[in-house]
Amino acid sequence: MSKKGRLLFILSILCVLALGGLFFSIRVWMPFMWFVIAPAVFSFMGWVYLDRSLIFDFFTMKTTKHGINMGFLVLIAVVLLIVLNFVGARHYATYDFSSNNRNSLSDQSKKILASLEAELNVKYFYKDGAERAEENKKLFRELVKQYQDVNAKNVRINLEMVEINQQPKLVQEFGATKGTGEAFIEYKGNKNRIENYSEQDFTNALIKLTRKEKKHIYFLEGHNERSVDDEKSEVSLYGFKQMLEKNSYDVKKLNLLITLKVPEDAHVLVIAAPTQQIQSFEIRAIEEYLKQGGNLFLMLDEKNSFGLASLLKKFGLELETHYVYNVFDTPMGKVVNAQAATVGLQYSASSAITKVFTQNQMTLFRNPHSLRIVNSSPDIKIEAIVSTPKTAAALAEIDSKDYTGELRAFNLAVEVKGKLNATKEFSAVVIADADFASNILLYQNLNRDLALNVISSLTKETDLISISAKEPLASKMLVSPPEFNQFFKFTVVGLFFPLPFIFMIMSIVLWYRRRHA
Repeated sequence: MSKKGRLLFILSILCVLALGGLFFSIRVWMPFMWFVIAPAVFSFMGWVYLDRSLIFDFFTMKTTKHGINMGFLVLIAVVLLIVLNFVGARHYATYDFSSNNRNSLSDQSKKILASLEAELNVKYFYKDGAERAEENKKLFRELVKQYQDVNAKNVRINLEMVEINQQPKLVQEFGATKGTGEAFIEYKGNKNRIENYSEQDFTNALIKLTRKEKKHIYFLEGHNERSVDDEKSEVSLYGFKQMLEKNSYDVKKLNLLITLKVPEDAHVLVIAAPTQQIQSFEIRAIEEYLKQGGNLFLMLDEKNSFGLASLLKKFGLELETHYVYNVFDTPMGKVVNAQAATVGLQYSASSAITKVFTQNQMTLFRNPHSLRIVNSSPDIKIEAIVSTPKTAAALAEIDSKDYTGELRAFNLAVEVKGKLNATKEFSAVVIADADFASNILLYQNLNRDLALNVISSLTKETDLISISAKEPLASKMLVSPPEFNQFFKFTVVGLFFPLPFIFMIMSIVLWYRRRHA
């Protein structure tokens, strides 16, 4: 390389470095930068002209040609990797191999996503340095990723991470206050806050945003029905009420002794295990509500129906007075355990309430009665939606020692649709137990799904009917002390303890053979 060519080459490099430093410092293109580019270009061209013979000789060398070939191969490999990553980032599929689909969204969430008609914007506010901020941010990002992966209609779900101190105006607009992490979703101009970072809370927030009409659920009171306000009582329906409110239902109380009629805005009337007589004029008010196309959710927990027998008869149902329990095979013969919960295993495949359930999933009831279908008029359709296995028995009293009659399946929940001498069609679900939806059993197995699906069906929101998100399963291995001792001897002591000595002997043998090869 000539002396002048070396100077021109160094000058062009210095001009390029100066240009990079200027742009990095001011972060914007300025016109005076052309005065730095021009010397760099002219210096480089001058170097090429002065040392053209040297450059020509360099590119005609055999080693240079091999290097260029290798460079092109590396460049092609890098381009292919970039293209594969770009395509993979835009078009990908996820698979869930967990035993209970723990990492997949429920059908309810997928249906809500499929109903989206516009972009869904998700904003997550956090503060750098706050306790658990990074951990919460990672959990929420993974949750949103699940929704983005299964979005069937390809409606964009945009996630924006916002540091509280960097965008104070946006923080004030959304009212974010938690530095540890706080999320909001925005849909068609409406905003809603996500309480917790779980599928249920995210989907509930979506339901509130997408529901076009507020649904009103009325709980009848005045006859010592199950409380919906007692948080501590195990037999109250407080947890059920909380779930309804999270799903954006408006839960109210109704006393027919005062109002004398069911409000016109009632989408569902719930009668939860009354223990005092319902007056005849109240029954007439309920029947009038059903004639107007109303919806009834009836839970009966006592042998006495307390005035509801006439209404059940019009439905074509009769509340049987015995208690229903499962029968277990033991070395002592068939035994009825009245202390255990009664299991419902048979579900209607045609009812929207239970068609998502399978025969290996249970609903639990406590001391339930059963419902007998006595008559089905042409105007009324009756269908048993939850039944016990065919190995269930009936006891006249809870403390009875022997069951009566043959082992058979008993109807625990029945769906009724039809007309009561009217033009409009009513819907009703009757369940011969109220404990299944109480605080003690609501979160067991499929109980909450059954309770919420009943409400979703009666309010004509069948897109909300599904099984709730799966809970993590733990695999347990129960081993007796003698079996554990044998396992420890043959696996831990017999296998792992000699391994270091075996490896040491193998190392000595290999060293000796190589040393004397």
